Amino acid sequence: MSVIEIEKKGDVFIVTLNSPETGNAINPEMLSAQREILTELEAVKDNSAVIVCSSGPKSWCVGLDIEWLAGQSVEEFEQTFRELEEVYGRWALLALPTVACISGHCMAGGAIFASALDFRVMRSDRGWFAFTEIDVKIPLSPILYEIADLLPNKLVVRNLLLTGRRLGGEEAQKLGIVDESHLQENLLPRALEISEELAQKDLKTYNVMKQLLKQNLVKKIKEVHQL
Repeated sequence: MSVIEIEKKGDVFIVTLNSPETGNAINPEMLSAQREILTELEAVKDNSAVIVCSSGPKSWCVGLDIEWLAGQSVEEFEQTFRELEEVYGRWALLALPTVACISGHCMAGGAIFASALDFRVMRSDRGWFAFTEIDVKIPLSPILYEIADLLPNKLVVRNLLLTGRRLGGEEAQKLGIVDESHLQENLLPRALEISEELAQKDLKTYNVMKQLLKQNLVKKIKEVHQL
């Protein structure tokens, strides 16, 4: 069974992170699967939208696989960050509208992943949203910072990055980190409603608007990778 599954329901692609035993941790298998999914989605030309959800209720994505990371050399660690920048940058700039359906813990690299998507709905009564890099002593790269800074509330982003504070769904909504929070039974249905509405938007126009909103990230990617 793949660590990521994809299906299409009407005009909406539902991407399911499918490694609940690891908390959908980011490791080589997960990165490879995400690249395959992104290649498929980047080829879509019709008006559509994408939801990213989890098959397990406990975690949406807990970030980097710490066991995998612990065995890396300095050079391997740097390569891991380059791969994260590539994959998350592609998610952030994907032409299609994207919605994170956060049903559980969304931590560290998982929170960066959620920040890369256009909209976020989160379970109101379970799970944390947090940038825990400050506590595990792994600072963000400039590109990953720009992705985190895509979140609407810049003051809260600063506080979360510097404190590692954890937010539940209701508080994350109040602070503008997620767009909505709902009980589990209403979470995916609401994400589908949002995605179905977004899928009706003209894809070319949506993409131009997205590029404008994320132009600082685009500039940073070009600057760092000398594109």
